[in-house]
Amino acid sequence: MNYEIFSVINGLAGQSSVLDALGVFAAKYLIYLFFAGAAAVTLLRAREDGWWPAGAWRIGQVGATLAIGFAFSVAVRMLGLSLRPFQTHQVHQLIEHAPGTSLPSDHATASFAVAIAVWFFVSRKWGPYFMAVAAVIAVSRVFVGVHYPADITAGALLATIAGLLVWGATLALRERVLPPARQQWDEDQLTEDRALESTK
Repeated sequence: MNYEIFSVINGLAGQSSVLDALGVFAAKYLIYLFFAGAAAVTLLRAREDGWWPAGAWRIGQVGATLAIGFAFSVAVRMLGLSLRPFQTHQVHQLIEHAPGTSLPSDHATASFAVAIAVWFFVSRKWGPYFMAVAAVIAVSRVFVGVHYPADITAGALLATIAGLLVWGATLALRERVLPPARQQWDEDQLTEDRALESTK
């Protein structure tokens, strides 16, 4: 099933120069714009909160989610579960990439970790948009022939676990260490929930 889905997505490569260009851009360069956008949204929210302690706490949550996601990615990659598609199959490879272990996808892990962190800890309004862009980045890695669908699925799963762990740590630590940040966080979430409800 993994290879069959890969074949469908990667089979679209080489059919259109425009689609190929978009795929290469998404696979190689979009993640930098994505990170810049996430950093901007996070810093703006931190400034609104006041840099200390609530703003610093939000930035820390985003950074911790990304760091834990990458740690998981490194650990799983050491198991050597899957080689790159182009090492074992004929593929439409649109970008150069060194051979090696492909599961999980670092691009998928990083992009989904940041998207989940933004959604959980920074902005429920912007979170879904970042998740959508993360999905585009992940699927583009399959399109250009350097990852299987299972690789990006594993990356998304590891990122989700990282986000949930940071969420759990947040619930524990704000009770014991950061009562002012907890109050500010609760008020901000309530305000944002009401704003979202008013737009529906």
